[in-house]
Amino acid sequence: MAIVITTAVAAAFDTAATAAVDDSLATSLGTNAVLQIRTGAAAGPGGAAGGTLLASVTIASWTAATPAPGQVTGADPGAVTASASGTAAHFRLQTSGAVAVLEGSVGTAAADLILDNTAIVSGGSVDLGAPVLTVPVTAPTA
Repeated sequence: MAIVITTAVAAAFDTAATAAVDDSLATSLGTNAVLQIRTGAAAGPGGAAGGTLLASVTIASWTAATPAPGQVTGADPGAVTASASGTAAHFRLQTSGAVAVLEGSVGTAAADLILDNTAIVSGGSVDLGAPVLTVPVTAPTA
Protein backbone atom coordinates (compact mmCIF):
# COMPACT_ATOMS: atom_id res chain seq x y z
CA MET A 1 0.00 0.00 0.00
CA ALA A 2 1.37 3.39 -0.99
CA ILE A 3 0.68 6.68 0.73
CA VAL A 4 0.12 9.49 -1.73
CA ILE A 5 0.43 13.08 -0.57
CA THR A 6 -1.99 15.13 -2.61
CA THR A 7 -1.37 18.68 -3.73
CA ALA A 8 -3.88 19.90 -1.12
CA VAL A 9 -2.04 18.09 1.69
CA ALA A 10 1.33 19.30 0.41
CA ALA A 11 -0.02 22.86 0.33
CA ALA A 12 -1.22 22.52 3.94
CA PHE A 13 2.23 21.23 5.00
CA ASP A 14 3.87 24.06 3.09
CA THR A 15 1.65 26.65 4.83
CA ALA A 16 2.31 25.13 8.26
CA ALA A 17 6.06 24.97 7.65
CA THR A 18 6.11 28.57 6.44
CA ALA A 19 4.22 29.71 9.55
CA ALA A 20 6.69 27.82 11.76
CA VAL A 21 9.65 29.50 10.03
CA ASP A 22 7.97 32.92 10.34
CA ASP A 23 7.39 32.39 14.07
CA SER A 24 10.88 31.06 14.64
CA LEU A 25 12.53 33.98 12.85
CA ALA A 26 10.45 36.59 14.70
CA THR A 27 11.25 34.87 18.01
CA SER A 28 14.97 34.56 17.21
CA LEU A 29 15.25 38.26 16.40
CA GLY A 30 13.31 39.25 19.51
CA THR A 31 12.98 42.83 20.67
CA ASN A 32 15.45 45.56 19.77
CA ALA A 33 17.19 43.62 17.00
CA VAL A 34 19.92 45.60 15.24
CA LEU A 35 20.32 45.84 11.47
CA GLN A 36 23.81 46.98 10.57
CA ILE A 37 24.55 48.36 7.11
CA ARG A 38 28.20 47.76 6.21
CA THR A 39 30.75 48.08 3.41
CA GLY A 40 32.56 45.06 1.91
CA ALA A 41 31.66 41.40 1.84
CA ALA A 42 29.59 39.64 4.47
CA ALA A 43 31.58 37.33 6.74
CA GLY A 44 28.66 35.01 7.44
CA PRO A 45 26.63 34.96 10.66
CA GLY A 46 29.26 32.79 12.42
CA GLY A 47 32.14 35.14 11.58
CA ALA A 48 33.17 38.51 12.94
CA ALA A 49 31.42 41.45 11.29
CA GLY A 50 33.27 42.63 8.19
CA GLY A 51 33.60 46.00 6.51
CA THR A 52 32.96 49.42 7.94
CA LEU A 53 29.76 50.00 9.91
CA LEU A 54 27.87 52.76 8.06
CA ALA A 55 24.59 52.78 9.97
CA SER A 56 22.99 50.82 12.78
CA VAL A 57 19.19 50.57 12.93
CA THR A 58 17.39 49.21 16.01
CA ILE A 59 14.10 47.44 15.25
CA ALA A 60 11.91 47.26 18.35
CA SER A 61 9.79 44.23 17.43
CA TRP A 62 8.86 41.73 14.70
CA THR A 63 5.49 40.33 13.65
CA ALA A 64 5.30 36.94 11.92
CA ALA A 65 3.10 36.27 8.88
CA THR A 66 2.45 39.93 8.12
CA PRO A 67 1.50 41.13 5.62
CA ALA A 68 1.30 37.48 4.46
CA PRO A 69 2.59 34.02 5.34
CA GLY A 70 6.27 33.83 4.49
CA GLN A 71 6.91 37.38 5.64
CA VAL A 72 8.11 38.81 8.94
CA THR A 73 7.69 42.57 9.41
CA GLY A 74 9.70 44.75 11.74
CA ALA A 75 8.35 47.83 13.47
CA ASP A 76 9.31 50.97 11.53
CA PRO A 77 12.44 52.23 13.30
CA GLY A 78 12.38 55.68 11.72
CA ALA A 79 15.42 57.38 10.24
CA VAL A 80 18.87 57.06 11.81
CA THR A 81 22.03 59.10 11.30
CA ALA A 82 24.85 57.39 9.40
CA SER A 83 28.00 56.96 11.47
CA ALA A 84 30.43 56.72 8.53
CA SER A 85 30.67 57.28 4.78
CA GLY A 86 31.00 54.49 2.23
CA THR A 87 29.19 52.23 -0.20
CA ALA A 88 26.72 49.86 1.45
CA ALA A 89 27.47 46.31 0.30
CA HIS A 90 26.00 44.02 2.96
CA PHE A 91 23.84 43.98 6.06
CA ARG A 92 24.01 42.04 9.30
CA LEU A 93 20.88 41.49 11.35
CA GLN A 94 21.54 40.55 14.94
CA THR A 95 19.72 40.19 18.24
CA SER A 96 19.93 42.87 20.91
CA GLY A 97 22.60 40.61 22.46
CA ALA A 98 24.78 40.96 19.32
CA VAL A 99 24.18 37.41 18.05
CA ALA A 100 24.17 37.48 14.23
CA VAL A 101 21.04 35.88 12.76
CA LEU A 102 21.15 36.91 9.07
CA GLU A 103 23.49 38.54 6.60
CA GLY A 104 22.89 39.49 3.00
CA SER A 105 23.76 41.76 0.12
CA VAL A 106 22.75 45.42 -0.17
CA GLY A 107 22.02 47.13 -3.47
CA THR A 108 19.55 49.27 -5.38
CA ALA A 109 18.11 46.22 -7.21
CA ALA A 110 18.52 42.43 -7.20
CA ALA A 111 19.91 42.37 -3.64
CA ASP A 112 18.76 40.98 -0.31
CA LEU A 113 18.28 44.51 1.09
CA ILE A 114 17.18 47.18 -1.37
CA LEU A 115 18.14 50.80 -0.66
CA ASP A 116 17.32 53.87 -2.76
CA ASN A 117 21.03 54.71 -2.78
CA THR A 118 24.01 52.66 -1.57
CA ALA A 119 26.23 55.74 -1.16
CA ILE A 120 25.94 56.46 2.57
CA VAL A 121 27.31 59.75 3.89
CA SER A 122 28.37 60.24 7.50
CA GLY A 123 25.82 62.43 9.28
CA GLY A 124 23.24 61.75 6.57
CA SER A 125 19.86 60.13 7.11
CA VAL A 126 19.20 56.41 6.55
CA ASP A 127 15.53 55.38 6.57
CA LEU A 128 14.55 51.75 5.92
CA GLY A 129 10.83 52.14 6.54
CA ALA A 130 9.23 49.02 8.06
CA PRO A 131 11.55 46.16 7.05
CA VAL A 132 9.91 43.01 5.67
CA LEU A 133 11.84 39.72 5.65
CA THR A 134 10.57 37.27 3.04
CA VAL A 135 10.99 33.57 3.64
CA PRO A 136 11.33 31.70 0.34
CA VAL A 137 8.45 29.29 -0.15
CA THR A 138 8.52 26.45 -2.68
CA ALA A 139 5.26 25.64 -4.43
CA PRO A 140 4.03 22.14 -3.60
CA THR A 141 4.21 19.51 -6.31
CA ALA A 142 1.80 16.67 -6.95
